[in-house]
Amino acid sequence: MSAGSKQGSGDCDGNMNNANNSRIMGALQYPTEEERNVTLQTNQTRQPHSLQDLLRFSIGATTTGHNASSSQNVPGPMDEERKSFLEKILKSVTVDVIEILLSAVDVLKTAGNLELEDDPTESEEALEQIANYVDSIDTANDFHKIGGFCIFRPCLDSAHGSLRWRAAEIIAELTQNNPYCQERVLEAGLLPVLLSLVDVDHSQQVRIKALYALSCLIRENNRAQEEFSQQGGYPVLLRAMQSHVEKLQIKSAFLLTYICHHQPAVKDELFKMGFVEQLVGLVSEDCQPALEHLLSALQALVTDHAPSLNECRQPHLQLRSTLCKFLEQSQGGT
Repeated sequence: MSAGSKQGSGDCDGNMNNANNSRIMGALQYPTEEERNVTLQTNQTRQPHSLQDLLRFSIGATTTGHNASSSQNVPGPMDEERKSFLEKILKSVTVDVIEILLSAVDVLKTAGNLELEDDPTESEEALEQIANYVDSIDTANDFHKIGGFCIFRPCLDSAHGSLRWRAAEIIAELTQNNPYCQERVLEAGLLPVLLSLVDVDHSQQVRIKALYALSCLIRENNRAQEEFSQQGGYPVLLRAMQSHVEKLQIKSAFLLTYICHHQPAVKDELFKMGFVEQLVGLVSEDCQPALEHLLSALQALVTDHAPSLNECRQPHLQLRSTLCKFLEQSQGGT
């Protein structure tokens, strides 16, 4: 079309756009009482649930718009050339997630063979690709079914901390609110591996991510909580709170609070292990910003547990004077 013809059609296009805008704004208004009582017709177009449905929906909407604005220009059936073009567009925006995951798994099968001087970039990218997709529960379950869990041992045992913490983070994503993957991780024997990483790994990032994975693994899972206890999880949790690594302190105290609220039977075991005295000692150190979480953990432990509450009242712990000092400092700062 020439520049002149474009200019000549400007007024017409503007009027059409104004009409379309009016219809759109009208559709966005709240329905009237009469409109809300209208019964939906059985032949009403269903909402799109896939790219193909979206394409059909868009074409149908476009056709309806043309019919509404000009009854003389009715589009005919889609020709093969246009149909082929649109199919190529759809294929170009469709991702084969399983194929991507399988390719990443193939890369990571040998991650355990990497020496410290080797470049881990390819393996890091493969782990990042997996992490991009397994936050969906269905994809997480599929990841196990295609054999993806074989990557965890070599990655968690890798000489490269960047692979260890990324693998732990993926375990956290897989097991968060996902009973199926929680059970599969337990079957793979990964809980004690994660505990070891939290306890002795020299990388703070690895320890933090491993604790994150443990937290996701044992939540709402009685079997995982029992194994956590049997594998020495509580002493590991205590040492994490004593580590003076800020994020590790906060996450471990938060996890202990959760356990005390949801598994009150473990309070007897925690009391016998000296958790009350150790927590009071940490609170007395005024470990900011973890102090709030340590106090919450102590409160959760002593609530409805007389032996722990009585232990807090022991004069040598000086918990009362410590709390009074915090209260005075808080009031003085306001």
